[in-house]
Amino acid sequence: MAIENVKGIIFDVHKTLIDDSGFPRDRIWRLIEESGVKVNHEIYFELYDKITKRLFNWPKIKPFIRVRDIHRRRLEEIYRHFRVKRDVNRDLNFLWKSLEKCQFYPEVLNVLQKLSPKFQLALLSNADSDDPLLKIVMSSGIKFETVVTSAQAECYKPDRKIFDFTLEKIGLLPNEVIMVGDSPISDIAGAKNAGIHVIWVNRQGQKLNDNAPKPDWEVKNLTEMYDLFRQ
Repeated sequence: MAIENVKGIIFDVHKTLIDDSGFPRDRIWRLIEESGVKVNHEIYFELYDKITKRLFNWPKIKPFIRVRDIHRRRLEEIYRHFRVKRDVNRDLNFLWKSLEKCQFYPEVLNVLQKLSPKFQLALLSNADSDDPLLKIVMSSGIKFETVVTSAQAECYKPDRKIFDFTLEKIGLLPNEVIMVGDSPISDIAGAKNAGIHVIWVNRQGQKLNDNAPKPDWEVKNLTEMYDLFRQ
């Protein structure tokens, strides 16, 4: 497929357009400290990563539940493990609100402004419909023809159903769009399974497993992605 034949671009949000690094791991750590519970930093990080890997294993989340509920389960497990006595609902609201402070990666808005007049732009995110990061993107002034969340589709990337749902909403065929995302599983594997070509935004220099689906293009940021359309 020639990249110049593309009519639509589907963007992931978290860690593709918006930098939410350290969320909510670092903020939960501070909440634990505020409670007066003394916990070894490395032990906390190890537990956080272990719980996150298990609970946010998108392909295995059956039946479907909201992202916010998964965040609640993680917070409850962490507090229970370290015997932290705090109001989970209040802290969850605080964590959700703190997402509003996240920002676009430096090059993102400039690139989106250049792409918007030329392509149908869409957002596809494993997120609730009221996700604060989606609100940041939608208030940026960039026109997105379609916004699809896991809450709407009632399934998560990499499930093919959410990609088919997005294609139906945007009104294009798989060979007429490109998926742009950071996740080897959710974005690369999911899109490839739906017959969609993928640009992998690999900001952290990750290495793919030998048996993992390969992206069609790999870039470090959206500036490099934009350059692909200029070749």
